[in-house]
Amino acid sequence: MKTLLCVAALTAAFSLPSNSQTTVATSGAANEWQVDGVHSSVLFKIKHASAAWFYGMFANVTGTIVFDASKPEASSVAIEIGAESVQTRDEKRDQHLCGPDFLDSKQFPKITFTSSAWKPSGSDFEVVGELELRGVKKPVTAIVTPTGTGEFYGKRAGFEATFVIKRSDFGMDYGVAKKVLGDEVHMTVAIEAVQAEAKKQ
Repeated sequence: MKTLLCVAALTAAFSLPSNSQTTVATSGAANEWQVDGVHSSVLFKIKHASAAWFYGMFANVTGTIVFDASKPEASSVAIEIGAESVQTRDEKRDQHLCGPDFLDSKQFPKITFTSSAWKPSGSDFEVVGELELRGVKKPVTAIVTPTGTGEFYGKRAGFEATFVIKRSDFGMDYGVAKKVLGDEVHMTVAIEAVQAEAKKQ
């Protein structure tokens, strides 16, 4: 397995349905949530040699979610991922992924996602935004599932987003023509966020 792409971004700012058992406070500064990078995950998978799925991850993710359950269309999210934090359990491969064939992390150290709209989709949500990867900006639509709320050094809420991108759209076509490495990259972004007001206490 010579290499593999990494990307992403992630996303998550989301509204919960009125009949959901998961609720989030919505008064004043309680609308703001900070991504807990230690308890969040950015995963990706890509086909290698048209045979098996290969999985990797990014270790560094930060961001802010502004969420208003009473007016979800006014919510927003901004997520940032460190390109150099890609991890695939192989140092040489990680170095290749950070190089010009893929992420070119020295020139483009950050991968970002900023939401522009979202709407209910069954029990999930459809979140639309702009993904910037390797200096290229493209629209992305993610399906977001609220995964729960809890208490751990402050109030917390969880979301899981899934979406698919073509890496060639972002200038990364290494191995595509010879089918050594797939073009489609499947992303899973699992976010745990801490209520900003509670985190300061």
